[in-house]
Amino acid sequence: MAPLKIAIIGAGIGGPAAAIALAQKGHKVTLYERSTTGSEVGYAFRITPNSDLCLKHLGVDTIAGGAVASQSVCLMNAEGKVLHKITENANDQPGKGGTSVFAYRPQLHQQLMDVASNMGVDIRLGVKAKLVDVDNTRIMLEDGSELSVDLIVAADGVHSIVRPHVIDTSKYFPTPSTGHNAFRFMVTRLAAEKDDIVSAAISESRMLSWFGHDRRILVYPVDYDRQFNITCTHPQEFSDTEVTGNDPESIAYNQKASFDAVLEIYKNFPPAVIRLFHLADPNGFRIWKLQDMDEIPSWSRNGIVLLGDACHPVSPFGFSGASMAIEDAVTLGELLPETVAVGDISAQLKLYEEIRKPRVGRVRDTARMIAGGMDSREFMGPYLTFLGEHDAVSFAREALAKHLEAKA
Repeated sequence: MAPLKIAIIGAGIGGPAAAIALAQKGHKVTLYERSTTGSEVGYAFRITPNSDLCLKHLGVDTIAGGAVASQSVCLMNAEGKVLHKITENANDQPGKGGTSVFAYRPQLHQQLMDVASNMGVDIRLGVKAKLVDVDNTRIMLEDGSELSVDLIVAADGVHSIVRPHVIDTSKYFPTPSTGHNAFRFMVTRLAAEKDDIVSAAISESRMLSWFGHDRRILVYPVDYDRQFNITCTHPQEFSDTEVTGNDPESIAYNQKASFDAVLEIYKNFPPAVIRLFHLADPNGFRIWKLQDMDEIPSWSRNGIVLLGDACHPVSPFGFSGASMAIEDAVTLGELLPETVAVGDISAQLKLYEEIRKPRVGRVRDTARMIAGGMDSREFMGPYLTFLGEHDAVSFAREALAKHLEAKA
């Protein structure tokens, strides 16, 4: 069977992950990214064992690339009282299964891009898709050129330009459903260790979390343990005055926030938190308007399929935005093997949706509940098991085998 000609739009995390997964199957893959540098803007996120296992399948060693393995988590209330501590990765066997890690987004992104390039993926930077012809699987680029392919994978994020070609976006669109914003910033380990109050806190656990008064602060190490990523969520009305302009991407990801605004919102938190704010670059605070989206009626149309935030953006309370995109990517790769024919693509894309929708739906709904205060150990335990113990590759292979057997 001739390899498929595949165009992937968007080179964030899900795009290059899908490019690798599909190139592993022998398909001819081109990755289009409108940025001229191909470098990723962003802070950090948690990679749970399920997605780390997927990354291993793609040939990406997260820890070798700078991610930091989680060892312990300390959960505290807004007054600093320890509520409980959790040990992670205690039963890990090197080289087997996935590991819970904290990843610095630019480093993981570079790893994915490097592996994709080494797999023979054609990476086109500075190229922006303008329109998509659903009936003929064609892409019209901003420079006026056009290209025809067998499959278009839209991995172009929460503000996807492809999504309107698949569903009615007047009915389905991202919203701030939990009513939260987040501040994000970094602090170097060197600065933290020189501060008496902060150094005492970070010596106890890999990840620290304070929560109360509908505010949460999460601190964990990244970048070969050289920096701490800090995320501070809160009701959006406390910081909406910090959000300016109309550009959806800058509002979502990279708007500057003032030090004074951050300090005011969290002024009643413990001294270690306040000291972290003071140790940060005062120009390094960014505000993130948290959005997700209700379940959409379809993830694909003809030879076009949505992936990651393009079809199921989720809020970060469920630890799984990037993880779900990575799972999508390996699932798509497994469902489009070397033997797939062009005529089978549409049915295989429907199988992809059938496999992924229930899992992503639980993540989205759970994240909303956590944002609303549903975060007891009794609630979180089963969810983290559901999240971390899933093997997306094996699950997809089994589903494809059943699908092909039913067709025979």
